[in-house]
Amino acid sequence: MTSGAAPQQQPFRLVLATLVSVLAGYLFGYDNLVISGAIEYLSRFYELDPQGKGWAASCAVIGCLVGSISAGWIVDRLGAKVGLWLCAICFGASSAGTYIFADTFTGYWLWRIVGGLGIGAASIVAPMYIAEIAPSRLRGRLVTLYQLGIVLGILSAVFVNMLIQRMGDDAWNVAVGWRLMFLAGVVPAVLFAATIIPSVESPRWLMKVNRRDEAFNILCRLNGPLIAASEASEIQQSLAQEEGRLSELFTTGFRRALIIGIMLAGLSQASGIFCLLSFLPEVLKATGAETSDAFSQTVLVGVILAIFTLAACGLVDFVGRKTLILLGTFLQTISFAVVGWLYYTHGSAVGILVCVMIFVAAHAIGNGAVCWVIISEIFPTKLRGRAMSIATTALWLVAFLGNLVYPPVLLRLGHSGTFWCFSAAAAVNLLYVLFWVPETKGRSLERIEEIWTTPAARPDDRSVAVGTRS
Repeated sequence: MTSGAAPQQQPFRLVLATLVSVLAGYLFGYDNLVISGAIEYLSRFYELDPQGKGWAASCAVIGCLVGSISAGWIVDRLGAKVGLWLCAICFGASSAGTYIFADTFTGYWLWRIVGGLGIGAASIVAPMYIAEIAPSRLRGRLVTLYQLGIVLGILSAVFVNMLIQRMGDDAWNVAVGWRLMFLAGVVPAVLFAATIIPSVESPRWLMKVNRRDEAFNILCRLNGPLIAASEASEIQQSLAQEEGRLSELFTTGFRRALIIGIMLAGLSQASGIFCLLSFLPEVLKATGAETSDAFSQTVLVGVILAIFTLAACGLVDFVGRKTLILLGTFLQTISFAVVGWLYYTHGSAVGILVCVMIFVAAHAIGNGAVCWVIISEIFPTKLRGRAMSIATTALWLVAFLGNLVYPPVLLRLGHSGTFWCFSAAAAVNLLYVLFWVPETKGRSLERIEEIWTTPAARPDDRSVAVGTRS
């Protein structure tokens, strides 16, 4: 590739790239879940009805949809670092803007949409960035660390919400407290921006735009010269077989990958995780808990989410992607079915809390961690950004509809009927993964492409045999 001695491996480059991905996930999680503590107080501040409350909780997801749709195109053309910078700007601006300029409800939801742009873009750029940089043997764990960043952001949000909620009385929280919950996001946004500066660009994107010497040098620093030479050769061969036109996703073997990505992303949210976390204090208060106890229990749920996401980091490259999702969706189906029954029979509040924690733990080891890994792996290099945008848009569309309709559906069906609907959606997710999603662990990104284009390269298991029927 280049004349002279190849650069030696520099492990800190991979550590820094991972840190960038983790911080993007952290901001994703914080900005997404800060609403759970603020929703009660801002609803009273703006005097919102159930429909307005649903819009207040879901408006950021409009930005998520736009961000996820546009991020893939931006990254495919301008590179991952540009995409990461745009995420940092959106996160910082939204946190400050919601605090300073949200005197009216319109001002509030406009700034929340700006934050949503950052969340949606981060959901594409961060997992794709680390997936394209990580060695094959570590890719599952490193992409899962992005999910760990999301979980740490969620945990920080519920913890900060609890601390701020206890700083003043009810009237103070309605007037000021909920704004401070949003403002706290400025600090990690600045730290995230600072880590982007020294980080490397994706070598696969550099290869795609014919900056091959730069790409090879980065691969050497990430993996060492010997592995870099092999990877560079694989990437070039893969790029030579791709045209880079969006129509390839609909007219070639990659159509199957696109369908799997869309369904996996959408179904990961259909079981209600986004609604649960957005309205968690209110869900727990419905069991009879006091407001302060509900905030404390929310922190406990966040801790469970973090612990089991760490477990997923250790298991995803050992147990495999598909096994973890199957286990997770099975537990989600059972736990929310029991939650619905406990609400229906006016059963134990402790039982509801325990089942909610089981559901969250199951999401953490299954869809929460593994969904991002799979959709960052299964698409061709020239189209990965745009294909991930399409798949992740399905995720945000389901999340948006869930948050928007949750308050009015709750009024109509009650907690029991609502949670039984979530349980049924988790069961559909379980069956889809069982019959249609292939296992991708241990394969390079270029080898995964062969699953869709070369029949002989497909894993010999029932999921692929069923999932690749024409």
